[in-house]
Amino acid sequence: MFTEVIHMGTEKMIKDAVKNGKILMGRNSVARALKAGSLEAVVCPTNCPADLTKELDYYSKVSKVPIEKFEGNSAALGQLCGKPFKIVTLGIEK
Repeated sequence: MFTEVIHMGTEKMIKDAVKNGKILMGRNSVARALKAGSLEAVVCPTNCPADLTKELDYYSKVSKVPIEKFEGNSAALGQLCGKPFKIVTLGIEK
């Protein structure tokens, strides 16, 4: 039950960001923005590759930006964002 509450909070945060046009998609764009400190949060699906997770985890600690876990896979994340493709990582801009 606790994970459902977190999932719904993450889902709402993503939907609001999509509606406001404050999202970045893709490994390189999100990593670049994370290094620059221009993100509010990073969202990774459950099937995010281990090397990407490790890289984003390092940069999130340095820039003090939280990484939210999306309780679905990359296809479900793409669908939630209204895109017809998979999203491996998503950045929510400030």
